[in-house]
Amino acid sequence: MKGNEQVQAEQFKKAHYFFIGNDHKKIIDKLNKNMPYHRIAYEREFNGREIIYDVKSNMLSKAGIVISKQYEEGQYFFKVRKISALTDGFRRPSQKFKLGECEGTETPKDFPTQIANAISNAFSNAFTIDLVSVVRQTVPKIEIVVTGSRYKVICGNGYNCGLMYETAVYKDVETNKKVKRNGFTLHLPKGERYEKDNKIVMDYIEHYCKELVNYQESRFEIADRLLHPKPFVNEEKMEEE
Repeated sequence: MKGNEQVQAEQFKKAHYFFIGNDHKKIIDKLNKNMPYHRIAYEREFNGREIIYDVKSNMLSKAGIVISKQYEEGQYFFKVRKISALTDGFRRPSQKFKLGECEGTETPKDFPTQIANAISNAFSNAFTIDLVSVVRQTVPKIEIVVTGSRYKVICGNGYNCGLMYETAVYKDVETNKKVKRNGFTLHLPKGERYEKDNKIVMDYIEHYCKELVNYQESRFEIADRLLHPKPFVNEEKMEEE
């Protein structure tokens, strides 16, 4: 794995939206028509792929640790996610950390010590388990293939952010079960000076694009929910019994 064991937080924040529909250009046209100070410019098509690893018992993801290998912009690299639950059961937006570039054939098993150290550094808390041993036992669990179109939202004051239309196919590696979802993702610049424009863009989407539904889940959480739905439990009936 190229680079060092120092993890890097992502330099932007993301806002995700499920898209109820198929013709994404209607959304682009609608925003261009109704945003007086911003415009949306097409950049290019793109494709990406992510493989999520865990041990057979899913111990890592249950603890809020997600290890993945991602292909993006012609590069493979490892990532870790930190997923935290709030007291009311909801999830915080996941924190993502980039480890280092790797080869397409390499897996976390090839770098158990580096990845274990990176997880410890990213999570800043002591683990009572042998992370090196755990990483050595990881296997591919979920594959996510994403294709779509990349746009840029531009404003005359110098502000810009990324807007991507995505079709994501989530696959359970063991069962080969697949689920497809369409969506949009905003790549918003971080920093206080960008907050006003970030809010303006998100407000326009909320007001004019009722086909888009905002969500806070990570790709792993979406994949896990769609591929492994939890059985419905009728709590009222249980209380009666």
